[in-house]
Amino acid sequence: MKTVSVIMSAYDEENTVGIVLDKLRNLDYLHEIVVVDNGSTDSTYDVLLDSKKKDDRIKIYRIEKNKGLGCGLKLAIENTSGEIVVRQDADLEYDPNELINLIEIIDKNLADVVYGSRMLVRKAHRVHYYYSNLANKIITMFSNIVTNLFLSDVETAAKAFKGDIVRNIIWRSKGFEIENEMTIKLKKMGCTFYEIPYSYYGRPFNEGKKIRPSDGFKAMYYILYYWIISLFMKSNA
Repeated sequence: MKTVSVIMSAYDEENTVGIVLDKLRNLDYLHEIVVVDNGSTDSTYDVLLDSKKKDDRIKIYRIEKNKGLGCGLKLAIENTSGEIVVRQDADLEYDPNELINLIEIIDKNLADVVYGSRMLVRKAHRVHYYYSNLANKIITMFSNIVTNLFLSDVETAAKAFKGDIVRNIIWRSKGFEIENEMTIKLKKMGCTFYEIPYSYYGRPFNEGKKIRPSDGFKAMYYILYYWIISLFMKSNA
């Protein structure tokens, strides 16, 4: 198997990030686990340090003040070396044991990018907010219109990439709009996309879910924004 780097941006996830890392440490095929503490104000960083003592594959980077998901992922990507780079959230909404389903498609040289769709459920889907689901469908449809891709879940955090591709792109997003920037720029580069079913154990806002309705409006804006600039700029700019 090609070498695999996991990237993660963690912000105030002291209750879950240690559990996620324990699950990742059980995956023998991983080459490295690159984690960014994105300005956490709780004990997330201490949990990361404790986990690193248990496994030298874990690499920790720190942003002193939270700058958003995009900034965290950018720092993580820059510090990977794997032939495949795969994302894992620091909460328990996505099962690390399903990462292999994303990775194996790239490992077989079938795809450059693989998305794990929550709309094509493999095993389990926690019944969640209807309006969040509706917003995701609208955002995905709008993204598909401008990219001419037929994705079912553009906002998914379960994404895998060929390492040399994802490290060669200049990522500019600071927040959740990184999802939209990734799709548009990877399509601009001519990447081959695959999509697979992915289980989703969504958590409610009172358990720490961070995305808000305003992020949906931002997504629509940034889809249009990155699509327009992609018409006039190099694909990796």
